Amino acid sequence: MSEEDALEYLLACAREEWVGLSTVAAVAEAKVGNDATFAETTSALLSVVGALIDHGAVPGDLVGESPGFVPWRGPKGQALARLACEIRVLGEIPSPAELCWIHDPSA
Repeated sequence: MSEEDALEYLLACAREEWVGLSTVAAVAEAKVGNDATFAETTSALLSVVGALIDHGAVPGDLVGESPGFVPWRGPKGQALARLACEIRVLGEIPSPAELCWIHDPSA
């Protein structure tokens, strides 16, 4: 699957439901390869999330009450900096349901 196809797939999923960051990480890992360092994989993950933001999707948190998804506030750079910080603190690429979800609220 090409990088563009992977991005379109993630965007389609984000329009229908919430996409876990681990799914986005899988696309990023495919982009950099199995031998990539943690820093390279993190950079690729932030690049994919940045591209998703550029296409209207946003990172956010799932909450128990309606509407169920709460987007992170602030501009793209702030969201990417927050995500980078949280990944660094976590010390590994996120697993399912960790850190944030991606959704296209315009869908």
